[in-house]
Amino acid sequence: MGRQARLAPALALAMLWLPLSGTRAEAQDVRCEPGEPEVRRLIFTGNRALPDYVLERGIETTQSSWLRRTLRIGGQRYCVDSRLIERDSARLSTEFQARGFPGVRVTPRVTPAGEGAVAVEFLIEEGRPILVDSLVFDGLDSVPDRERVLRDLPIELRDRFDIYQVEATRDTITRRLRDNGYPIAEVLRSYNTYVDERRAELTYTAVTGPRARIGAITITVAPRPGERAEIDPDRVRRTLGLREGQLYRETSLENVKRGLYQTGAFRSVDISIDSTSLLADADSLVTIAVTLHESELRAARASLGWGNLDCLRAQFSHTNYNFLGTLRRLDLATRVSKVGIDPPFDVARGLCTSQLRNDPLSDTLNYYLSATLTQAALFGLRVIPSLTLYSERRSEYQAFIRDTPIGVVGAVQQGVDGQLPRTYSYQMEYGRTIAQPAFFCAVFNVCEDAAREQLEELTRSAALGYSITRTRANELVNPTNGSVVRLDWRHASPWVGSSPEIQFNRFTLDAALYRRAFSAGAFVVRLRGGAVLGSRLSFSGGPAFIPVEERLYAGGPNTVRGYQQNELGPAIYLPDAFSIDTIPGSGDTLAYFRANPDSTGERVVPTGGDNLIVANAELRLRSPILPEIVQWALFVDAGQVWNRGRAGTGVNFSDLRTTPGVGVRVFTAFGPIRVDVGYNPYQRPAGPAYFNPIGTGAEGETVRLICVSPGNTLRVRLADETRPPMPVDEGDCPATYSPARRATFLSRLTFQFSIGQPF
Repeated sequence: MGRQARLAPALALAMLWLPLSGTRAEAQDVRCEPGEPEVRRLIFTGNRALPDYVLERGIETTQSSWLRRTLRIGGQRYCVDSRLIERDSARLSTEFQARGFPGVRVTPRVTPAGEGAVAVEFLIEEGRPILVDSLVFDGLDSVPDRERVLRDLPIELRDRFDIYQVEATRDTITRRLRDNGYPIAEVLRSYNTYVDERRAELTYTAVTGPRARIGAITITVAPRPGERAEIDPDRVRRTLGLREGQLYRETSLENVKRGLYQTGAFRSVDISIDSTSLLADADSLVTIAVTLHESELRAARASLGWGNLDCLRAQFSHTNYNFLGTLRRLDLATRVSKVGIDPPFDVARGLCTSQLRNDPLSDTLNYYLSATLTQAALFGLRVIPSLTLYSERRSEYQAFIRDTPIGVVGAVQQGVDGQLPRTYSYQMEYGRTIAQPAFFCAVFNVCEDAAREQLEELTRSAALGYSITRTRANELVNPTNGSVVRLDWRHASPWVGSSPEIQFNRFTLDAALYRRAFSAGAFVVRLRGGAVLGSRLSFSGGPAFIPVEERLYAGGPNTVRGYQQNELGPAIYLPDAFSIDTIPGSGDTLAYFRANPDSTGERVVPTGGDNLIVANAELRLRSPILPEIVQWALFVDAGQVWNRGRAGTGVNFSDLRTTPGVGVRVFTAFGPIRVDVGYNPYQRPAGPAYFNPIGTGAEGETVRLICVSPGNTLRVRLADETRPPMPVDEGDCPATYSPARRATFLSRLTFQFSIGQPF
């Protein structure tokens, strides 16, 4: 049978090992004695089961900091200590034994690495691992849904005998039992290892105890010191989501606890089982004791900031966590941005970027006022409704202004206690959209001022919305492992209260995958796609009216960073120089207007589109300088925006634009402050070019935009004393205007400044 051996000693020693989530063993003296060699490199050779960064964080020997190793100045210097190397060899050996390699051999080697420096290398021979060839589960025969309890365990038959996975399996079974009605369940484990045969026998024995249901629920609310309680325990009871008679599930109690914390009304929440209620009979009832300590029930916040497309911005909010004593939350919020552009705040105009000062759609103060009432929980924590009243004015850079005197949004959140939270919403607003005349002409074929002004009138719009998010990322601000997937759908039609002119279906899908890279970095892949369909719900055919604010845009700090905000995809141009070619035989009254090829001052008007694809790949690395707060990033972004129908050429994947770049993030209390530089080798896409004549026509004649695209054959009646120049021919303005190509390397760089990770 071979020599039988227990790995318990190895397990005991392995508890000294510091896992990746912990802190490096810091017993090494950072002060180097005179003459001691510096550790220039730390190398692990032969390890396959564990990556280098895990091994590095679990030993004491440390290589000098990156700055010290690279530039030989500054940074932290670490030196060789033979005693530490011996201990580290034992640590590594113990760790690999606990991971299922009983015959591992670790040999340290110190070699010269320059003047006064050495390289410390640990040669690791893992050897043949022990495999689990017998896996038994006892005590689960009477457990309902036994197969589900044993599904996808951390360790399975023929896996390597990793003592950490052995313990994780025990914890997993225990947790699943306690989430299936067994509040006092415990799982014991035993094993035999046969080192010579490289095999192990593993047995788990479950002591389930009685299956229980929830009986009485006691609630105690403690006020703040020196004050009286403001929250009614009966109101808390109605929002718990627990009811007498339901099967005991530990996860449900954890979700209730998290939900009570999320109300913001409590500074401490304790939910436990009254031990005296644990009975020996089957299907016993247990008493749940809920103890709450009130927090401050009112809070106010204010902030001031700056953004390259917002100039000065500020916001203020006030929250009442127990509005009218109902455990409902009332949020009052106000935000202003683009302060410094519009009088009387233009005294701060010098603080705004030139691109913002030169955008005619950004010369108005943006604001948002809202009042939101949120029920702490309805029918437990399964459904959370909210109602928002708001008034807003916002401008999208070089695209449009959306002015909404009044709007209302009703939303219901489901599954907030799970991994698939869903939101159902209904939005109705009374507002208007203002855009460049060329935008309406090229995108919607509305070129006359009278028709355009009709589109800019206040209109009722309503939309149903649905979104679902699947979150499995390990962190919220800076995830390094897991994934996040979000799907959004919006529908507008007269059936839901919208005006007949506004009908669309809008779909977007956003998915990001995070994987740990190197010692404390991450590799991130993200894909975003979207489509907007008109009332025919068709991917082909002629153009349909889609509100400007519902169109899809790309370019900017969170999509394709080689382009400025919204500037990827179709665009319209307003060149500052064009020629007038008189048509022979017209008596000098008709001419062609055509942009000069050397025009350099054109204004770009992004039109957005109804199809969008954006793909990002980013490698985030811990900085060798100030690694706790600085992170570097290497990225490649790709994407494109298309229009179906008359305004564009349709979806063509050969049109994808790829822009590489680098970035830096500095982590602060406000989130990561981010600077990205993208390289864009492409010229701007060709598009229609227009001239907007100033003046009014004779006898109320409407002034129309004049096409100045090169090669166009649309005749224009020249100006006289009574009227400005006017187009004579109807027809599309050809997309033949091509802006000047970026000639130098610096002109191809695009700088992005923002707060927060891009995805």
